[in-house]
Amino acid sequence: MHRGFFRALFSIGLASVSLEASPTAEQVEFFEKNIRPVLAERCYECHNSSDKAKGGLALDWRGGLAKGGDNGPVIVAGKPDESLLLRAIRHEEKELKMPKDGPKLSALVIGHFEKWIAMGIPDPRVEQPSKEDIAKATSWETIREQRKQWWSFRPIRSPAPPSVKGDWAQTDIDKFIQAAWEDGGFSPAGDAESQVLIRRLSFVLTGLPPTPEESASFVQAAGRNRRVAIAAAVERLITSPHFGERWVRHWMDWVRYAESLGSEGDPAIPNANQYRNYLIRAFNDDVPYDQLLREHIAGDLLAKPRLNMKLGLNESAIGPAHYRFVLQGFAPTDALDELVRTTENQIDVVSKAFLGLTVSCARCHNHKFDPISQEDYHAFYSIMTSCRPAMVNVDTPARQETNKAKLTGLKPRIRAVLAEQWLAETGTISEQILQPSAEWKKAIEGAKDFRNPLHAWNKLRLAKGKKFTEDWKKLANDFAKSKKALDEQRARKYAKRWQLGQDADSLSEWILDGNGLDGMVAKAGAFRVSPIGDRIVENILPAAVYSHLLSDKHVGVLGSPSFRVESGQSLFARVIGGGDVMARYVVQNYTRNGTVYPVTRLKDGKWRWQSWSIKYWEGDDVHLEVTTAGEQAILALNKPKSWFGVSDVIVIQKGQPSPREEPAEFVAPLFAKGDPGNAKRLAKRYAGTLRQSIRAWQRDKMTDEQANFLGYFVREGLLPNTLDESPNVAELVKEYRRLEAEVPVPQRAPGVIEAEAQDRPLFVRGNHKQPAQTVPRRFLEAINAKPFATKNSGRLELAEAMLHADNPLTARVIVNRVWHHVFGRGLVATPDNFGKLGETPSHPELLDYLAKRFVAEAWSIKKLIREIALTRTFQLAATPTAKARAMDPDNRLLTSAHVRRLEAEAIRDAMLQVSGSLNRRPLGGSDNSDSNRRSLYVRIIRNRLDPFLTVMDAPVPTSTKGRRDVTNVPAQSLTMMNDPFIVSLAERLARRVRDDESLKTVEAQIAQMFQLALNRQAAVDELAGAKAFIGDATERQKSVQSQLTALQRQIANSKAEVTAIREPVREQLLAKRKKDGKPAVGGPEPIAAWDFGKGTEDQLGQLNLSLIGGAEVVDGALLLDGKRAFARSTPLAKSLRAKTLEAWVQLSSLDQRGGGVVSVQTRNGHTFDAIVFGERSSKRWMAGSDNHRRTDGFNGPKENEAKSGPVCIAIVYHDDGKITGYRNGKPHGRTYRKAALQSFKAGDSEVVLGLRHGKSGEGGRLLAGRIFKARLYDRALDSVGIMASYQGNADYISDEQLFAAMGEEQREKLADLELGIRLLNQDLAVLEKTGATVQDPWRDLAQAMFNLKEFIYLQ
Repeated sequence: MHRGFFRALFSIGLASVSLEASPTAEQVEFFEKNIRPVLAERCYECHNSSDKAKGGLALDWRGGLAKGGDNGPVIVAGKPDESLLLRAIRHEEKELKMPKDGPKLSALVIGHFEKWIAMGIPDPRVEQPSKEDIAKATSWETIREQRKQWWSFRPIRSPAPPSVKGDWAQTDIDKFIQAAWEDGGFSPAGDAESQVLIRRLSFVLTGLPPTPEESASFVQAAGRNRRVAIAAAVERLITSPHFGERWVRHWMDWVRYAESLGSEGDPAIPNANQYRNYLIRAFNDDVPYDQLLREHIAGDLLAKPRLNMKLGLNESAIGPAHYRFVLQGFAPTDALDELVRTTENQIDVVSKAFLGLTVSCARCHNHKFDPISQEDYHAFYSIMTSCRPAMVNVDTPARQETNKAKLTGLKPRIRAVLAEQWLAETGTISEQILQPSAEWKKAIEGAKDFRNPLHAWNKLRLAKGKKFTEDWKKLANDFAKSKKALDEQRARKYAKRWQLGQDADSLSEWILDGNGLDGMVAKAGAFRVSPIGDRIVENILPAAVYSHLLSDKHVGVLGSPSFRVESGQSLFARVIGGGDVMARYVVQNYTRNGTVYPVTRLKDGKWRWQSWSIKYWEGDDVHLEVTTAGEQAILALNKPKSWFGVSDVIVIQKGQPSPREEPAEFVAPLFAKGDPGNAKRLAKRYAGTLRQSIRAWQRDKMTDEQANFLGYFVREGLLPNTLDESPNVAELVKEYRRLEAEVPVPQRAPGVIEAEAQDRPLFVRGNHKQPAQTVPRRFLEAINAKPFATKNSGRLELAEAMLHADNPLTARVIVNRVWHHVFGRGLVATPDNFGKLGETPSHPELLDYLAKRFVAEAWSIKKLIREIALTRTFQLAATPTAKARAMDPDNRLLTSAHVRRLEAEAIRDAMLQVSGSLNRRPLGGSDNSDSNRRSLYVRIIRNRLDPFLTVMDAPVPTSTKGRRDVTNVPAQSLTMMNDPFIVSLAERLARRVRDDESLKTVEAQIAQMFQLALNRQAAVDELAGAKAFIGDATERQKSVQSQLTALQRQIANSKAEVTAIREPVREQLLAKRKKDGKPAVGGPEPIAAWDFGKGTEDQLGQLNLSLIGGAEVVDGALLLDGKRAFARSTPLAKSLRAKTLEAWVQLSSLDQRGGGVVSVQTRNGHTFDAIVFGERSSKRWMAGSDNHRRTDGFNGPKENEAKSGPVCIAIVYHDDGKITGYRNGKPHGRTYRKAALQSFKAGDSEVVLGLRHGKSGEGGRLLAGRIFKARLYDRALDSVGIMASYQGNADYISDEQLFAAMGEEQREKLADLELGIRLLNQDLAVLEKTGATVQDPWRDLAQAMFNLKEFIYLQ
């Protein structure tokens, strides 16, 4: 206990009361049940008679209690208020707060101590306990059993609804509620008015306000029969597709749904929205909660998954996606620490969301308050880490197996026909070699490498006699050396080796997933039929594991067993692949790349030994992972076709030779016999060797060397392998291709796959660098401590344990969550914590009644919500009685409805609906913040959370959030008044009312606005006030408009005089230009212009372009692949400040992000100004700049046309730092100023096209598309100049040219007129600003509606 407690004891003398009287049986029972457990758990550790008695006080037996502390007793028998111990546990004084380092004991426990003292402190502990007795009393086992008495760990009871007075209660639930407020002497509020109730029902069940028509219909029906009307409304709303959208948003809070990982780079979690849409379908279909829980814990493992045949989806397999919504750091140097942290988050979410427990609090020690041990945490840790993150194919089994049997059956038939034709062809092979056609000649002359099967012919074709023999001998010796090196390599002992092609059994240790992997190693001679083109077979392959042998739309994840990295090791894998397949080593299941996490993309379809040094990760667990393009957990690419093969994986020690490809692997069949003697016989050997290889392929019994040998001739087209050359196989190939075309591209979702199931060590004090004993995979020991009997991760068993009847938590937690979201407060007010630090139930019997009923009703969430919504309790008004307000201020007894603020999403959705803007299209992808779809569909990007939703307390997705924060801060009011999106919604509401022709009067329009926004009629004073506001504002607006019109007329007259001066001069200049010849570029004259119909030269100067990374000019356009290609100019000859960039561009995809069209940059690529597409906001043009210093949104419309044809984009950089965008000659969005203008020096600056900035195409800076023309101006063009340039107007004359051609008098007159116009425009701007305060009274009224508490609160 705290030292202050003993200072108090030393200064106070208390009378000792005898403890000699024997307690009665009832008193013993009371002590053993209510006092001893608390003393043992909270006090014995510091106050025992064995080895530790702080302050001389021992509380572990009656004698120690009688003695008291160093200065006397701490309890006065029969006098609770005079007992210092009671003052300490009541926390009545700052220095007397017990237990130390823990929360205050509950009021119930304190009450037990008060009663015990008042009883005379009866204590049956006569004997002083031994050290062993104390150890047992304070052991975890004893404490755990005591803590299991907490209400949430007790079995769920089956209480009967209580008997209550009168007929107020309409349901059994109402009886429980009535009984509670009757016991307190309360009475309920009246029933809510009909229009209030329908609004409450609509928001609670669908998250949307009722329409005026829905409200009017309900009010009329309620007037006839209120209960029938309520039942009908509940049924309509609960069967609405919007029901799922509403309730899924709650669930997404529980599992911290996010679509990115956060931290540096904040990469997207691909296909995350698949999980959200899965939930919506599940809620609308009323999938039972126990099924949903199984799916979330182990949906990918269910023997009978829930299949959606209409969509071709395995719905159950999508459930585990929530594991992947962790926040993950960038390139951690301690990968195990990152794994521990992310796994802790998974455990935290699973235990809070589904069990209402904080299991993650036991990572470092046994839980401080709940019966959760550190081993419980690590049992969960063992389960979670027995899986690997992945992108999972969530197609139904039937969809994944589409045509596989038929394709498998066709391949041997195709092989048989091809083999016969090739065998026939071998009769002419020797002639082809001796007298080669152009195709054979090209292959022979290109065979420079010994690995090429034709290399021997390349070397010996002209040799004769002794020379032939000598050269053959040299080649044979080289082959022998290579064969020896290959044999040694294959026999060498490495730290780890999996010879998948040589030892098919070694694959059994690997982790495989995907319909492209059948669990088998393909035999040598495997092949794939080309799905398109004239070629029939692409290659003949050696033995390996392949993902594409039937279709490259099939997917695969191939992972090696994990292994512990030792000093100086390197990892080698012999791989082949195409379509951006990824090969990488994975450290402790980390999903991202960067710095010490390298990745390799396989694109070229050629075998290679890929190597990685892994010495940095000494002591860490690593595994090799090869996946098709879309199957990486985070680094997935949206590519429909990709494939890979893996034959050998080796871990080598420092100093061991690296594996390499040996020529013997490719030419061995040719050297199976001795010296052929001469070229003619060598040619025949080629024919014979090919014949043997083809026959082996025909019989499906070939070696790797034969496969490599034959594969070369197939790839090079030296054997008949086209439909024209092989008409006998054409029909089979056509049928194969027809079937293969029907193979669907997989639907994917984030998920996990089963890996090595391991019981992991407990980390001492949570430190992953101090492993201790292993902990078996199991459930919580307080409920069932038996280890799971499984060879898998244990997720399936965990799901069943969570749903077992012995577990009282799961049903209680979900019932309470539903109650919370219906009423605004749970029966347990802490929905995420049913432990000791959480609150106790306000109605414990009702909670158990609902939990039992919920399970009995087949775990139906809709039935539960329907039952609660039909209670009279739910239908009460929000105004409590005076007694209830005074005695039950938190409304725990539910004598009235809770007044609560709507969630951020509901507020935004309500504004969208009442403004007539709501797009009700369900499901699909995720949208930007300015979308008109429901807020549920707005992207949740951790580093760029939606500002409005965030300021209105939408949770930051880090952990379970069952009860959202409700703050009241100035930023919320400022947002509601100034956010451009909200202002636009107010304008739309104003237009909706003002433009409604059925509303004939201002009063009718105002009344409709009230009905739309507040779901009620306007009061008489509200109507009068709004009408007066509209009228006053309209008069002010008319006055301002009259003044505006007068000024505009003056400006127009002055401009006409300017035109009268300018136009004759312009005509003279045009006549002279026509006489002198047409300019090179129509419109304003740039300092550089590129027209790719004429090449890459600058039409006007010296800024000629160099094509980089495979960029090329095709059909009059600069062709850019978005991967490496771009163009760079020579250095600028003059410095630039104000400028204009312009380009005519067509995009390959509107989904690309961050590619540059044209950029002016310093030659090191660090500082730049550029036309950029889709970097900060998808499908939008922007002015890119270094570190976004000069970048802000134009807020122009999304680009929807640049894929189908070219658009002209121009960005103007003004002297004052303002930046203006134009599209097809017209202003694009707004002009803005963020920073000062950037200068670019001559000689140190350049222009790049197709690249945002830099010297190479890294980091998503490259554009995919075609640029037809581009121009650079050394000045800021005005709107007239931009339009002239866009139109290619050869009649354009700049202001500078006009001014130079005028006489002195004309110039002075023009200057006076332009000065006058500027002054008039200044007056006009002031007037317009004045007018802006009354610009639209209807909009102001609409926005005022949005800001009313009545709009954003639910009552």
